[in-house]
Amino acid sequence: MPAGKPSQSNAMLYTVIIFVALFIISTSCAVIFYIKSEEYKIQADDAAREMSAFASRSEQGKIGAMVGKPLKGKSVLGTMVMYIDDLVEAVTGAGPEETTAAVKVNEAKMKINEVLEPLKDQLTGATGPRGVDLIETIRQLTAELDALNLSARSIESQLNNIQDDFDLAVKNFGIEEQMLIEDKNRYQADADRVQADYDDLRQLMEESADEQIQIAMDKVERSDEKLLQRTTQLQAIQQELDETKRELGLALSRLEDIKPRPDTDVKAFEPDARIVKIDIETNVVYLDIGSDDHVYRGLTFSVYDQSAPIPEDGKGKAEIEIFYVGRNVSGAQINSSCTKNTIVPEGMVVNLIWDSETSNSFVVAGDFDFDGDGRPEQNGFEKIEQLIERWGGRTVDDISIETDFMVAGTRPPTPSKPSVEAIELDPDAGQKYDAAMQKAQNYDVLLRKARELNVPVFNRKRFMHLTGYDSLARRSSPF
Repeated sequence: MPAGKPSQSNAMLYTVIIFVALFIISTSCAVIFYIKSEEYKIQADDAAREMSAFASRSEQGKIGAMVGKPLKGKSVLGTMVMYIDDLVEAVTGAGPEETTAAVKVNEAKMKINEVLEPLKDQLTGATGPRGVDLIETIRQLTAELDALNLSARSIESQLNNIQDDFDLAVKNFGIEEQMLIEDKNRYQADADRVQADYDDLRQLMEESADEQIQIAMDKVERSDEKLLQRTTQLQAIQQELDETKRELGLALSRLEDIKPRPDTDVKAFEPDARIVKIDIETNVVYLDIGSDDHVYRGLTFSVYDQSAPIPEDGKGKAEIEIFYVGRNVSGAQINSSCTKNTIVPEGMVVNLIWDSETSNSFVVAGDFDFDGDGRPEQNGFEKIEQLIERWGGRTVDDISIETDFMVAGTRPPTPSKPSVEAIELDPDAGQKYDAAMQKAQNYDVLLRKARELNVPVFNRKRFMHLTGYDSLARRSSPF
């Protein structure tokens, strides 16, 4: 073999080996690159699908225009969520909880419907393609409120005019009455003078001769005629005075119809606290009062809507009972509630007896039937007094200007007066009759005084509703 051939063959061999190795490496890299590219393609397709689910292709190009400039430290989606939270808070007045946007918007719609529900008979409300048009509804409410205020001002102006006319009539009546009284006194003085003359003439007649007697009798006749004339005038004046008094009574009656007496029950309807939070899952509400306000466990309240007046019968939408007392907040268990009128934040709670600043005074009178069998209980009076004292109230025996409220049961029956035979059979029958009559008369006197002094009067049903204890009283013995 010629020199140099083996080295050339080795170089060729090495070249082939290196080429094959490079081919294998390049092939492996190509395969790896292909696999990776497929994975990236799959990931890109998945990301595109997720992006399409988040926003359509046309919407993706408008995200900036739809949301606006992202807030500092927030993504576009975070900015949109914050805007939704601001909108919900503007509608409900409370910060939304951490939940989905659908739930937040739905809760806002529910609160709008809850607010508009009591007004459905007075307001049709404005609606758009997707439900209630809140802005237009508020405009309608504002317009109606302006109309009502205008009507109220007009009625108040009419009432003031009527009051002025009435005051003028009373003033004129006083002047006329004084004039009539002066005329009456003057006529009475004339009558007294005539009577004195008559007495003098009578004495002269007894002492004089027949001629003097005749002259005196003539004078007496003339005096009698004058006295009769004066008497007739006095009767006419008295009749005119009676007619004036009757017209004044009618004017007072008309004024009473136009301008009713002040609502004496308004003090009982003042809220004692407000609901600050509701935990639906645990059936618990939290109030803005605590131990600093002299709240204690077992205290009950009735719950009412803040935007609606308290019903005439005092029945609330729910009844609650305090079980936890903090310094400035307390927790209460819901004992009963209305499914159609749920409890909402800022609802007010009332207990007729309890007061955080003072001790209200009560007068209790009459018979009370707690079990509904139509027969009053013997100790019903004492049960009401126990309930009042249990929640910090005071009971007094008589109505005065210092009395805050009166709880009136049914009027005690007045029995028939016992006969002599009944007294012989039961020597205490007379005393029992007198005691029953005294009890009934005392009931009437207390009611009359309450009306005269404008003391609010509550029957048993309203009393139990306004203390938030009606449901517990039906469930078990309340005393």
